[in-house]
Amino acid sequence: MKPPVYSSDWSDEVKILYQHDIFEIWDRKKAPHIWNQYHNQLDHYLNLVGDGTKTILDVGCAQGTLALLLAEIGHHVTAVDLRPEFLEYARSRHEYGDIRFLAANVLDERNPISGSYDLIFANQLIEHLVYPGQLLLRLKKLLKPGGRLIVTTPNGKYIKNNLPSFKQIGNPKDWEHKQFTADGDGHFFAYLPEELLAVFEENGYVDIETNYFETPLISGHMKIRHIHPFLPAVLLRFLDHALTVLPWLGGRLSHQLMVSGYVPEGD
Repeated sequence: MKPPVYSSDWSDEVKILYQHDIFEIWDRKKAPHIWNQYHNQLDHYLNLVGDGTKTILDVGCAQGTLALLLAEIGHHVTAVDLRPEFLEYARSRHEYGDIRFLAANVLDERNPISGSYDLIFANQLIEHLVYPGQLLLRLKKLLKPGGRLIVTTPNGKYIKNNLPSFKQIGNPKDWEHKQFTADGDGHFFAYLPEELLAVFEENGYVDIETNYFETPLISGHMKIRHIHPFLPAVLLRFLDHALTVLPWLGGRLSHQLMVSGYVPEGD
């Protein structure tokens, strides 16, 4: 994966994406807690892929870092985002590996997304939608029998969360105008684990798992970012993992929620 080359011709959105990219991937010294947080997320996702070569769909891929890394380690990847300029940015960093970039709205059944996938990532996407069942049903149609969907989203149980839960926002129709807004300023609710688990169950997924990740030790929240320049990332990750698996407390201390499920083999 090649480092980005700045262009003054980029839109403001892409310039912000570039800034995120530098902080997250390319220069740890600028903000060690952001670098640690993002690399921890990437490693978490990559460790979920398992053995063997897979066909993988990354929905809402933004700058495409995860998709590019998956392609580099030998998977066949389709990277999808609503914003063509984000995909152009991602394409400019492609070095090797089998990857296809596609500008599309995954909720639109007329869109050009095709194929049958072993694994689909929908990271930090579902909290921008008000009809989550539509997303899970659409992605289910793109998975092979036995295929797995992985959804990550900010955790509504997190101790620092001050947003309403999905059910607390009331009638989803009242919030349709907020859909597809990007970044943290587009978050207007956060999922409780039981809410997202129910969406998976209602749409026919099986072997559903719920996990937490990213405590303040990795995110840098609660001013812990100030110690990141002085402690090795491996120690922070070890302590972070020890906290996430604690009963009850792990869910309260984790900023991120992951729910995954499989398409039944007979489908």
